Amino acid sequence: MNSGFLKQLYPFNASIRKQLIRAGLFGLFIFLFLWLFQPFGLQEYQNHYKHLHLLGYGVITPAIMLGSHLIFTLFFPAWYQRSNWTTGKNILYVLWVFFAIGTGNWLYSLYLGFWDFSLHVFLIFQGMTLVIGVFPITFSTFIVYQSRLKIALNEARLLNQNLHPTEESTVKQFILIPSQNKSENLSVELDSLLYIKAMENYVEVGLVNKKVLLRNSLTATEDALKDIPILKRCHRSFLVNLQNIASFSGNAQGLSLRLKSETAEDIPVSRTYVAQIKAAL
Repeated sequence: MNSGFLKQLYPFNASIRKQLIRAGLFGLFIFLFLWLFQPFGLQEYQNHYKHLHLLGYGVITPAIMLGSHLIFTLFFPAWYQRSNWTTGKNILYVLWVFFAIGTGNWLYSLYLGFWDFSLHVFLIFQGMTLVIGVFPITFSTFIVYQSRLKIALNEARLLNQNLHPTEESTVKQFILIPSQNKSENLSVELDSLLYIKAMENYVEVGLVNKKVLLRNSLTATEDALKDIPILKRCHRSFLVNLQNIASFSGNAQGLSLRLKSETAEDIPVSRTYVAQIKAAL
C-alpha cells in the first residue's frame, strides 16, 4: 500500500449522534447476517431464545464501537483527533475495534456455553469477526474517502473561481469590535483584520501583526458586526475577512481556507456556510 495514501487526511466523526447511528447500523448488520445466513455452525444450534442470543452479538458490536470512541477520546486525545486523523490511523483504529469486538464475541460465546475456554477458540473468533466485518468496513472506508474528497475539491475549485483580487483603498475603514468589558472595546483597521475565533468565553481577534483576546461570544460579536458585509461566518468557531482570503483547499476532511498572512494557520470551512461565502464573494 502506498505510504502516501496512509498519510492522507481522513474524515473524523466526533459527533456522538453520528457515532450512535454508525454503531447501530453495524450492530444491525451483524444480527441480520447471523440470523439470515446462520454461519459458523449456528444452524445446528437449537434454543427457544436463539434469536435473542444472536441479537446479543449485534449489541456487543455497537457497545464496543462506542466504548472505543469514549476510551480514545478520554485517554488518547492527542492521537485521536480530527486535525491529524489519517487513513493510516483509521486503519489502525479499525483493527483495534475488530480485535475488541472479536474478544467481546468470544467472551459472550463462553457465557452462552458455545465453546470451551482455549487460545484456539479465541483465535477462531478473531478470524470470524474479521471475515464478517472486513468487507463492509473496507468498502465504506473507500467510498467515504473518495466521496468526501471529490465534494471538497469541487467546492474548493468553485470558491477559488469566485476569488478576485481587491484594490487597496486609499480610505482606511475602522471598525469597533465589542467586549463585555466596555473598556476593552477594540478599534481596528478593517484591512488588517484576518479572522475572529471563538475561544470559550473569549474571542481571539487575529490581525496581520498580532492577536488580541476579548471577553465576548462569537455570536454576539457576529451580531455586532452584521453590517460589515465582508465579515462572514465560515465555521461555528470562525468569522473571516473575505478580502484577506488567499485561497481555498479541500481534502477528505472537508474545506479550509488560507489567509493572506504567512503566520496565520489554515481555517476550516463548514459546508453549512459554503453557499453563503460563495454568494458574498
